[in-house]
Amino acid sequence: MSIIEEYISKINNISWISYDENSNSLYYQKNSVDLPNNKRFSKLYKFDLQTNKQLQITTGENDSTPKVSPDGKKVAYITKNKINENLTLNSLMIKHFKDGSETQISSNNQTVLTAYDSLGSFNWNPDSTMIAYTFRNIHDRDNNSEPYVVNRIRYRQDVIGWLGDELNNISIYSLNDKKYITVPNTGGDDTHPVFSNDSKSIAFVSDVGETRDTHWREDVHIFNLISTERKRLTTYFNGINSITWDIESKTLLIIGTSDEKEGDGRNSSLYKVNVTTGDVKNLNQEEFAYNPQPNLKIINKIVRLSYTHKGISKIVDIDEKGNKNIVYENNSKILQVCDSLNKSLFIENNREVHEVIKVIDKKNGETKNLIVPNSEFYNERPPSNMTKFEINRTGFTIESRVYLPSNFSDKKKYPLIVDIHGGPHGRFEDQIAVNQEIFTNSGYIVLAVNPRGSSSYGSDFGKAVLNDWGGEDYLDIMDSISELSKENYIDDNKIGLYGYSYGGFMSSWIIGHTDKFKAAVIGAPCINLNSMSGTSDIGIKFGEEQWGGIRHESEDKYKFNSPLTYAKNVTTPSIILVGDRDYRCPIEQAEQYFVTLKRMGNDVQLVRYPGGNHGMLSGSAPNLVIDYWSRTVEFFNKHLV
Repeated sequence: MSIIEEYISKINNISWISYDENSNSLYYQKNSVDLPNNKRFSKLYKFDLQTNKQLQITTGENDSTPKVSPDGKKVAYITKNKINENLTLNSLMIKHFKDGSETQISSNNQTVLTAYDSLGSFNWNPDSTMIAYTFRNIHDRDNNSEPYVVNRIRYRQDVIGWLGDELNNISIYSLNDKKYITVPNTGGDDTHPVFSNDSKSIAFVSDVGETRDTHWREDVHIFNLISTERKRLTTYFNGINSITWDIESKTLLIIGTSDEKEGDGRNSSLYKVNVTTGDVKNLNQEEFAYNPQPNLKIINKIVRLSYTHKGISKIVDIDEKGNKNIVYENNSKILQVCDSLNKSLFIENNREVHEVIKVIDKKNGETKNLIVPNSEFYNERPPSNMTKFEINRTGFTIESRVYLPSNFSDKKKYPLIVDIHGGPHGRFEDQIAVNQEIFTNSGYIVLAVNPRGSSSYGSDFGKAVLNDWGGEDYLDIMDSISELSKENYIDDNKIGLYGYSYGGFMSSWIIGHTDKFKAAVIGAPCINLNSMSGTSDIGIKFGEEQWGGIRHESEDKYKFNSPLTYAKNVTTPSIILVGDRDYRCPIEQAEQYFVTLKRMGNDVQLVRYPGGNHGMLSGSAPNLVIDYWSRTVEFFNKHLV
């Protein structure tokens, strides 16, 4: 088995946790790969913290998002439900622990899991008698004979596919009388329902409004279960990630953003909202990047959650006045926190063993590992060694991470791969990333720069990239490369570029402005901003803020910032890798660049992955992901070794 096959097939991911204090049990979702059968599995498990015994709690091969009820007597989860040969839905299920019976809550024309699943697409009420969920109606159709009729700009979405005119709705199911209450939809996507502590209301997120197609406005709405009245509470937010109520149901805590320019959830703040007046207070004076938290909960007037600062996550307690107390930090990435009265459980990606579930004992403050799914793998194949350095440019400090092979020797010279993140508001963090481990295990040093625009470095830093793609962000990367190249162990004549999404944009931009690099691997790139505006599912608001205005008024600006404009300068060999169902950076972007470079006689190849969306590297069939990374490494080996 090759190194790449090992990394794709042997590493398990933990993507969801839920904790039942009644039985002292953890419920979690583990994702794995079956390489011989070319399948991905997601299975649900229960882990007893008292006995350390675990068992699989459902039988499905693609079950996800377990949420144990507050009384500990049942668990809700999502299952892949094959309705017919053409239609598979995400159905909401409830399993009763007493007799093992299961009940499907959503109907066979509703799909529950959406792009909003990380926010919590369904939630229990406090006494476990009701569950509220987000769904979208699905109509079985013959895709080969029926036309698609489009009436609005946001008519399709990456991963999900066709949306048409269907919107996300919210339904509330009563387990006692087996009746449903549907929240009246007023013309927007309604998501993330959260019950008040008295179960009389739900708060939820909605983007309803006349300008929803051209803006990313999201606000909090309240639905009263007694009067069945719906009202809009805020007119403040441009993206909401998490909601929770205080014990008296008078205040909401919100993780989200009010920035109408950047509008990116990776730079979210923490807000306090008065349920009566709708007044909003920002509790994030330090400009930390608060992480989406589907299990957000206030206990004894304190909320425990995680934020990221300069690519490092911390778990923190925040009281009702906004005072913060750090309770855990480990130079790592915190993926999810699940708090309770006596314990806090969380998923961490650290530099030792990748993903692990840990528990903090609130009585003595001790932290210990519960589930370490990849310990054996990393014992046999130690992770890379990470170092950091900084440079100062035009008033900003630019931080870089350097990943060295585990058997690194400063007496040798190594070829260098420059890894460029997506976004542009993505970020490199103190964690294990599979692609960087594949590169270092293949004999390369990896440079990962967080240029201006990267999240978790403050508001001004994040917004500095707006209207300047390929400007100062490009120079941040180039100057960081120059700084690292001063080290004797870097072979300055053997440097390659790798980037995906915005990273694909930047890789293409760089080779159009310098011939310094010997190879460029370009994944799912943005190449022609004029044609990407309107063809990408990211929405036209994104381009108008990022690239410099409304397209038909700014065509010259869009052209100036497009890598395609500078393709005539390219001499660097390149390979372009893209999924043919990528709606975020549509394949036509890659096709334009490939044809232009090929017509000029450049050394270039285009690889299309069937069915691949923008998230294909974590969701496509294992053989396609293995092929993607194999071609990447082989291309670098050809030109850098």
